[in-house]
Amino acid sequence: MVAKKKPAPKKKRKKKVTSILDKIQPVSELETNLVMLVYGRSGTGKTYFGSTFPKPCLFIDTNERGTETIKQVEGVDVVRVTEWAEFDELYWALVNDETETEYASIVVDQVTNLQDIGMAEVRRRARKGRDELFTQKMWGQLSGMIKQAISDWRELADRYHILFIAHERIDEPGDDEDELIEPSIGARVMPSVGSFLDGAVDSIGSMYIKERWETEDKEEVRHVDYCMRLGPHAFYSTKIRRPPTAGPIPEFIVDATFDKIRHLIAGTKPKRKVRRKANA
Repeated sequence: MVAKKKPAPKKKRKKKVTSILDKIQPVSELETNLVMLVYGRSGTGKTYFGSTFPKPCLFIDTNERGTETIKQVEGVDVVRVTEWAEFDELYWALVNDETETEYASIVVDQVTNLQDIGMAEVRRRARKGRDELFTQKMWGQLSGMIKQAISDWRELADRYHILFIAHERIDEPGDDEDELIEPSIGARVMPSVGSFLDGAVDSIGSMYIKERWETEDKEEVRHVDYCMRLGPHAFYSTKIRRPPTAGPIPEFIVDATFDKIRHLIAGTKPKRKVRRKANA
């Protein structure tokens, strides 16, 4: 049986091109969608941040069930994926414009669980039980599957804003063959997939909660800020691609939203401040 060749994702309509010269345009006029990765511990606001992306927005719930926290957000659809075949089917449905809604954003929540779904698929193909050894060959197959999936979904950035969400992983010194001198903190996926994912996105945010105390009416009151670490860091995997003229990158921002990230990339300021109201 001959493998079916993947058709290229459809792009947004542009003016008719008659020669390569018609494609020339000022770099300042290029329209690009946001492709981002955020990771962090449970309850740090990852799902809520995803819900601020342009609507209509499609959440791909890889059995994370974190969308309970954004039920009141309008313009968000969710599809729960529990098998690799479903994830693949959904990709092709979007490529071929088979959905009834013309989505502006796609959120994969989460890549960490997607890896588990991929492991189950590799075991199924190898006819291995859940308790049987996951061999080196199978790890290689899994790595290839996940990286190919990330690459495929990354290609859809011509049509959608793309957000990958992941749990946090901490690699302590000596945890792997490279004998790390300092801890490395990033998305909780296998190392080969993590480095590939970091390179596939334009921005990486590390989500965390910051506690502060302020004196109010002569009493110390505890406040909690939902933060996103973006600036260069010795341990945390972070980045944000933007022109040097946009100014320095802040160490972190509070109550992160899609609009705040876009303004940060452009070097402009949001018109109004949006406060974080719910756990996610």
